[in-house]
Amino acid sequence: MNRILTITFILIAIIVFTRANQSFAQPMHNEWREKAPYGNYCPGYRRGWYGAKRTVRTAEQAKRILKEYFSPLDVKIGRIKERKWFFVAEILDKNDVLIDTIIIDKRTGRIRSIY
Repeated sequence: MNRILTITFILIAIIVFTRANQSFAQPMHNEWREKAPYGNYCPGYRRGWYGAKRTVRTAEQAKRILKEYFSPLDVKIGRIKERKWFFVAEILDKNDVLIDTIIIDKRTGRIRSIY
């Protein structure tokens, strides 16, 4: 009887651990990257659009980063306000209607929507 319980426990443990491992090992699919609101993250110094590790010291630098990032789209960069740790920028459509408000981190250059 004791041997049957031990074997049953071992089988249950194997099943639980193999199933738990599968849930954490799901690969990131390419279509998920396309749905990221501001592109994907490219590691490394000054590589890629989103998450590029570059300090942004002035509003002019922030505007240049936004123009570079939004260049494929038909949008304008509106007012840019400086805060202690980030810049707040308005993204406008061709009719000067506010589409989004963006935050650019001064230390990393990362772009985030406040919505």
